[in-house]
Amino acid sequence: MSLWIFLLAASLFNAGLSIYFLLYNLYLLDLGFNESFLGILWGAMTVGSICGSMPAGWLASRWGLGPALRLGYAGAAAVCALRAWATGRLALAALAFLGGLISSLWVVCVAPVVAQLTPESRRPRAFSLVFALGIGMGIIGGLLGGKLPEWVLYWNLGPLGPESARASKQLALWMGSGLAALALVPTLWLKLSRAAPEEGKSNYPRTPFMLRFLAAGAVWNLFVGAFPPFFNAYFARRFSAGTAEIGLAYSVSQLAQVTAVLVAPMLFARLGLVTGIAATQAAAALLLALVPPMRAMAPAAALYSGYMAFLWMSEPGWNSLLMNQVAPEQRSGASAMNFFVIYSTQALAAASFGAAVPRLGYSVVIMSTAAVGLSAAWVFRRLLAGTADSTTLQTSSR
Repeated sequence: MSLWIFLLAASLFNAGLSIYFLLYNLYLLDLGFNESFLGILWGAMTVGSICGSMPAGWLASRWGLGPALRLGYAGAAAVCALRAWATGRLALAALAFLGGLISSLWVVCVAPVVAQLTPESRRPRAFSLVFALGIGMGIIGGLLGGKLPEWVLYWNLGPLGPESARASKQLALWMGSGLAALALVPTLWLKLSRAAPEEGKSNYPRTPFMLRFLAAGAVWNLFVGAFPPFFNAYFARRFSAGTAEIGLAYSVSQLAQVTAVLVAPMLFARLGLVTGIAATQAAAALLLALVPPMRAMAPAAALYSGYMAFLWMSEPGWNSLLMNQVAPEQRSGASAMNFFVIYSTQALAAASFGAAVPRLGYSVVIMSTAAVGLSAAWVFRRLLAGTADSTTLQTSSR
């Protein structure tokens, strides 16, 4: 029952954030800011997430998962509301950094919460539900976000006149923030025990498994973070695709991701966690490598959907493997270490991809990225073979 309560809270939160982030950049453009400043805000938020990851693990360990999750939800909703109110460059940049800082708290809590609420044998299925609902609520939130400003204008909920378009988006942003804040209500019924490390023991596991896991994760996230931020620009330049065509490709890819994530537990049950994860990694890399040779958008979009599906398919297994191999009192610290690596390497990957495209062209850079993905699958299989079926929890001393 507690897992379903958490899934309800996560669904409300994800729907609210999806509405918010669909409209936020459009709102900033209405305020007169350009893409360059939007990039600065995205960078500030990323830096905040990187800086907040490790402290978030410490807070979750010391306070308990329940209070940390509630603070993360409440803080994220409040900062989103403030970001829709502020108009100055410095204030917007500071709030973007603060948003990234606070978001790391709830992100770090998700895997330990799911691990505590489910037995080891059911974790892949539980994580698949978490990710499938997250993507699904993202689709619903995106659809609502596209309509909310129109409804605000239709019902005369905001000011009329020249400012009506901007004001309608601002009110819709606050509605999204409010929906995210509603996630707090179900969490009040969540029963989560507090498993703090023993006196003198670190919150962060420093076991051989953890080092191998993070090393494999670093290589994998160099692949994960590279192409997705640029897929819309690639389709626009390669195929002269319009907004509607790109939007359709994106929507189809999201449906493929939901399907893949729900099917993932069956794959892991058949192949095992390590082999199953490595297989999805290799499949994602191979499908990405087939995108550049395509001369028409339809097959390229189909391959992109498959690539994104396998990209997400590994996530339930990835999180299950980590939580299975870490002692309960160190799960928050392990999750923090994992997300520190994710945020850092994905930011590096996106920056490197963006810098390389003008010099080398999309085809060369995408093929190189696919090679990184294949290498990541090999590294993962090489470093973590033999750990998936072990139920011995590893702990580390100070």
